[in-house]
Amino acid sequence: MDVKLKSFLGMKPGKYLFILYSILLLAILFFLLVYPGLKNSGSVVIFSSDPAETSVWNGTTYVGATPCRAFFPKGNYTITLRKVGFEEKTVSIQVKGRVFCSKFIPKKLKVSTQLALAQPDAIMQSAFTEYATYGLINSFSERYQPQPVLTEAVKALASYQDKVKVETFLLEALKHAYNDYLIKDFINAYSLLKEGKLPDQSDNALAAAAVKLLGGNGDAICHLRACPGKLGEAATAQAGSPQPALVASVSPKAGDITVLGMHLTEVPAGTYILGHQGQTGSFNEAAPAPYAKQITKVYISEQITKDAFSKFVKVYPKWAEKIEYSLESTDKEHVSNVSWYGAQAYCQYLTDQLPAARTGMPRPRFSIATMCRTPSRVLRRQSVAVAGRPGCGAARARIGSPLT
Repeated sequence: MDVKLKSFLGMKPGKYLFILYSILLLAILFFLLVYPGLKNSGSVVIFSSDPAETSVWNGTTYVGATPCRAFFPKGNYTITLRKVGFEEKTVSIQVKGRVFCSKFIPKKLKVSTQLALAQPDAIMQSAFTEYATYGLINSFSERYQPQPVLTEAVKALASYQDKVKVETFLLEALKHAYNDYLIKDFINAYSLLKEGKLPDQSDNALAAAAVKLLGGNGDAICHLRACPGKLGEAATAQAGSPQPALVASVSPKAGDITVLGMHLTEVPAGTYILGHQGQTGSFNEAAPAPYAKQITKVYISEQITKDAFSKFVKVYPKWAEKIEYSLESTDKEHVSNVSWYGAQAYCQYLTDQLPAARTGMPRPRFSIATMCRTPSRVLRRQSVAVAGRPGCGAARARIGSPLT
């Protein structure tokens, strides 16, 4: 079946079809190549800065964090760049437009700025707070991981001259780390500070870099080796086994003494790893994040028995508290449910019964040691009776519980 088009306005079909298709093509080209530039004349502005991750503001409107890009209509703008610890910088830009082909080849304007370091302490404080906050989280996953805040802080402090202060900041932050993610951030930041580059990111290479760079810092090495996880294991393999935990080091020896009928075990001066010892399981009050603690020589008591505490209560009845123990208990079982104030009064009672100090020698005393405090969390108190020199570091064990 043949179809024949009729003439239109005296034009043959071939001619007016050509004109119709041409108009349609021109309309398509107009809307693709010209109309976008007429409707939204402007440029794509590309922001970069040193340091990176600087926030970009157009008035009160947040644009993004460098490096970033955004479309700005044609006109004049005042852009503000802000970053904690750096001087705020204001930049005036003039954005021009392009009419033709702006949809496919937009006009671009590059804005690159450098911020001057103003408050290095603010940078370290901000990073420290965020790092410590991550330390409160029990676990991370592949989808949710902590940001490398220490590494970014060291990059931001590249022009800061007091490298010793930056190193101190990193070592203090390390006390909050107890998993591979946070340990990795510390090692990268420390390597960047000391050597100006990041180490290889394998577990063994990271651990080797840490042991090498921290060679003279026993506390930091002990902390790394005691942390559970692959990096802790790798650090142990690189540097050897950690020093035994405090309680594991307490054992009868020639230096032990007996005072007021109470056996006291000598705890030699030294650095001890307290907290979590690498055993499996999540961190809790009974197993805080591992950290190293330097103590002077002290003597730690055995568990305080109901019999011993009852003698104190007879002298000072006001401290007669509700003592909990099993029905089958004897006077030799440890006392429990003692308040901090009661334990403090008990230690003072013991101290008062000690003989006067010799000339030139400090008088020994009994004191309470509070529960170890990690930088990222405060745990319940534990009371302990300890004999030692005034001002000495105190070993840790709860009154009324075995040394476990």
